[in-house]
Amino acid sequence: MNIPESELSVGGQNDEETHGIRLLLLAVVLVGAVSVLVPSIPKQWKVEIDFLPPLLIGLVALVLLFNLRLAAQRKSLRKVSNALIAATSYIDRLEHFSFLDPETQLFNRRYLDQLFSQQSSSLNRSGHPATFVLIAVRPDERKAENESIIIKAAFVLRSNFRGSDYIVRCSLNQFLVVLPDTDESQAQIALNRLAEKVEYWNLENESSEMALRYERTVCPPGANLWEKLREVELKLETGLAPVAGEFMSRRVSDRRNRSASASTAN
Repeated sequence: MNIPESELSVGGQNDEETHGIRLLLLAVVLVGAVSVLVPSIPKQWKVEIDFLPPLLIGLVALVLLFNLRLAAQRKSLRKVSNALIAATSYIDRLEHFSFLDPETQLFNRRYLDQLFSQQSSSLNRSGHPATFVLIAVRPDERKAENESIIIKAAFVLRSNFRGSDYIVRCSLNQFLVVLPDTDESQAQIALNRLAEKVEYWNLENESSEMALRYERTVCPPGANLWEKLREVELKLETGLAPVAGEFMSRRVSDRRNRSASASTAN
């Protein structure tokens, strides 16, 4: 945890003042000790030495009061510093939560401004392309409520892509996956893995079926990421994207039919 500079500067100044007062107190104590312990002090100094005990007592009281005041100031300063740190942390958490979709716990569309700014800098710095994959969850015709399918699809997406990839819920049933330092062939490997996971999920869930459609595009260094996003959104909306979900569904249906036929034959 970082301590504010103001606390460091005030603390250093107070330490210097305390050190000076302690040196003065030590000097007075030494003079008083010498005046008491050394018997060969001239008589003409006796009158001048008589005022040392009350002076010493007053100085000790002054130092005690100063230390109490200093301790109170430091305590107040620590409280203010802790309150500022807590407020900053709370604001950071609020900002983080404002970028999260409450249903899927993925980033929402408001996060795209920050994400695209980071990725543009990374693209220009590394010279490696990034890949956008826009995925739409097709509604399950057998279910009137499809929000649960979307949430489950979000879980499948999170388990499929790398920890360094970004998954953003762009709309009710669309997710944008940003794969940094990834070309088209590398992105296809992830999509093939996703197809297997969705197929497996469908085999394990007889009561519902997950179907996905996707479109991908490669973003070279210097590309306008917002234009790339609009490009894949247009292709997905106009039906130009590969119907990966239907392909998965047919495979699932074929396997289910073969399983049913085998059970009947037995």
